Amino acid sequence: MGKKAKQAIEVPLEGELEAEAAYYARKCGITRDEAAKIIREAHAPMLSIVRKDKTR
Repeated sequence: MGKKAKQAIEVPLEGELEAEAAYYARKCGITRDEAAKIIREAHAPMLSIVRKDKTR
């Protein structure tokens, strides 16, 4: 059988996310929804593409 997928980094609890989004929304002059989206994207795991052959 295959291996289990790695678990993603935990996103802050909804209450913490809302408080953080409200803070950044006031500081940056954006809506709380936009700030929450940015925070979620920042916490998402980054994927990188690595070439197998290192010749250039």
